Amino acid sequence: MKILYYDWNEFTGKDCRMVLEELGHEVIPFRYDWNRLNEDPGFETALHKELTDAGTCGKPYACAFSFNFFPVVSAACERMNVVYISWIFDSPHLPLTSRMVRNHVNRIWIFDRAMYLQMKKEGISTVFYSPLGVNSKRLREVSGKLDEMPVYEHEVTFLGSLYDNEYNFYDQAAEYLPEYLRGYLEGVFAAQQQIFGADLIGEESILPAEKIRELNRYMKFALSGSYQMNLDQVIRDILRKKVTQEERRKLLERFGKCCKLDLYTQEYSPVIENVYDLGRADYMKKMPRIFHRSKINLNFTMRSIRSGIPLRALDIMAAGGFLLTGYQQELEEYFVNGQELVMAGSPEEMQELILYYLEHDRERMEIAQRGQEKTLNLFDYRILLKKMIEESL
Repeated sequence: MKILYYDWNEFTGKDCRMVLEELGHEVIPFRYDWNRLNEDPGFETALHKELTDAGTCGKPYACAFSFNFFPVVSAACERMNVVYISWIFDSPHLPLTSRMVRNHVNRIWIFDRAMYLQMKKEGISTVFYSPLGVNSKRLREVSGKLDEMPVYEHEVTFLGSLYDNEYNFYDQAAEYLPEYLRGYLEGVFAAQQQIFGADLIGEESILPAEKIRELNRYMKFALSGSYQMNLDQVIRDILRKKVTQEERRKLLERFGKCCKLDLYTQEYSPVIENVYDLGRADYMKKMPRIFHRSKINLNFTMRSIRSGIPLRALDIMAAGGFLLTGYQQELEEYFVNGQELVMAGSPEEMQELILYYLEHDRERMEIAQRGQEKTLNLFDYRILLKKMIEESL
């Protein structure tokens, strides 16, 4: 079938288009620069013309596809009655608050089951659940033979964003908050950082709705246009991002004192003592090599991901890397802890596990091998994309 692929230069795009073509589809990339999340007449007009011309001058599109959900794409597809498949990999993903998520042509696939269930509970019938995926063919070639000991270039590695260079709504408002409210929130942040796999910020008994409403008076966070925002949810996600920012820095500082820790992250990140900042790593080539040639790869899940498996975790295991991660519900559902990956419940336990597995090469390598086999067998794009398209059309 013919698929219009909205290409916004996302790092997963090349793999996805490659596999869609392997599955026998004709994939036509569509690119358009735009500045607004939901209202861009030029974008919608150009996309509508592409869909119209295909239908009148040649083979019509069976569907449109994108990673993440774009209201402008949904609007054009709704006008043309073309199915729009989107696969969400960001969390939080603000466009999911758009009224256009309810457009009947949408097939929105969400990797976080907790988020999916929440949206279904809200009466949104256009959402579906699927974990994220990897290109197993490319990663098998990168990682080489499973029974060979890697030539290690790193002891312990974390590859990911520290969120220091991004706009942060909480930091903008923090200096204006009453002292009691700022102290209360900082206490919640500190408690949250001590527990992996539990969402204290979402607990009404710990962070009541009235505290969220009071905080919003200082944030003054609002959207207009096609957005129908659940203010409570959006602000809690802002707080979860703030926790993630603080947590990653503190964990890296802590672990850097007990082992040689290498960091790959965005440019211009602040210096972290005892951590070696090695800059950016491209997704297709350098990143799999880093994962495969690190004795231990750390994963600190973005706190707004309530239950889902972050793409980083799958990328690490698919490349044959050893994954040490904080607890996450869906990781436990799909993988055997201690056999295919290793999960920690707290920063203290993670530090103990780092020191243990640095000293146990054979055990660590066997866990990495089993984790890779399961990831490549269960989370291959060829399996997930085939299922997604069949169930969407």
